[in-house]
Amino acid sequence: MLTHIKMYLILLQTQSATSAAFEIIFMLVGAAAIGIAATYLYSRSIYKKELLKHKAELKESAESLENVQKEVDELKKELSLKNKQFDQLTDDNNKLQEENRKLEKVYEASKSLYVKAVDEVDEVSVKLHEKENELKEKDAILQRIAVRKHLLNYDSFGTANEEDKDDLKMISGVGPFLEEKLNMLDIYTFDQISKFTSKDIETVNDAIEFFPGRIERDAWVSQAIELARNGGEQSELLANIRKRKIKINYDRIGIARKDDADDLSIISGIGGWIQEKLNALDIYTFEQISKFTEEDENSVTEAIEFFPGRIDRDEWVPQAQELVYSGGKKTALFERMKMKKHKIDYAKIGIAHKEDAQDLTEIQGIGPFIQEKLNFLDIYTFGQISKFTPVDVDTVTDIIEFFPGRIERDNWVSQAKELSKQVEING
Repeated sequence: MLTHIKMYLILLQTQSATSAAFEIIFMLVGAAAIGIAATYLYSRSIYKKELLKHKAELKESAESLENVQKEVDELKKELSLKNKQFDQLTDDNNKLQEENRKLEKVYEASKSLYVKAVDEVDEVSVKLHEKENELKEKDAILQRIAVRKHLLNYDSFGTANEEDKDDLKMISGVGPFLEEKLNMLDIYTFDQISKFTSKDIETVNDAIEFFPGRIERDAWVSQAIELARNGGEQSELLANIRKRKIKINYDRIGIARKDDADDLSIISGIGGWIQEKLNALDIYTFEQISKFTEEDENSVTEAIEFFPGRIDRDEWVPQAQELVYSGGKKTALFERMKMKKHKIDYAKIGIAHKEDAQDLTEIQGIGPFIQEKLNFLDIYTFGQISKFTPVDVDTVTDIIEFFPGRIERDNWVSQAKELSKQVEING
């Protein structure tokens, strides 16, 4: 019984312990649940506040971000505008630089033109001064000639006035200034010159201060006789010349027409009348004459009834060759010569002026064209040439573009010494 009671008590204790354990566990679970719930509720309450706070902050941030985005967009627009303005400024700057480069080029060109203009003005001033002096000298010469009219025998060759005037330049050997000199003596016509006697030639020669013997050598009288003929007689003469074309070798000198005509009177030794005769042979150009051989010179001389040897003596061919080379102007040659003129030793050969000029064509080997070149170099007298040394000979040969060795071969220096002595003897 006791045993049962003990067992019951033990069972009871066991049940109570289990219940108590369950209760405790239940209570713990409940407490935990309450804690969790409380914690959840508390946490939820706190989180909600924080969430609301964060939502508010997020909203504020979103609004702020939106404002910032608007500002960014505005800045982008402003930046785009600035970029466009910058691009425009860059283009404008490039254009300004290009304009500046152009202006610099224009400035350099203008500067160059200015310098050139100054040089040209100086050159023109020098030329005008030279021309003024030349005109003064020319006027003085003409006035000096005019007072010599009383020395001429007008009963011999006749009188004329300006109304009767012929173009005396048609006569080979008569240039513009020489024509003026003759006019100052009231010699105006071919008819007057055609009647010159030896005495008249001597008197006129002295009066116009011309080279002795040149009037005869250039055959003024015979040319004037032909030019003084009436138009019909001249036409007949030219017609006879045309018949002699068969004697000309056109295969060698070439064919030219009137439309191709050069002014052949530029060649020293060819006057207007000789040019008409050459044209009658269909010789119109410098190029044709530049190709003349000795045979051609003889054929043309015979055809135009010219003086034998004159074409060679007057140097038609080298003159024509130079004119072909320089495009029909002798100025190119004289410009080349001007650049070398300083090489001549005038201290050695002496200085001479135009009024001192002697007829250098009296020296064998010097024709009118070579004389023209020497005169351009201020070499006017036999005395100057007589003082040429071998160095001077080489220098002059180079400057006048002459054949090397020709001055020595033609013995200019010895001839000049002899002619210089004759001038001294004749006073």
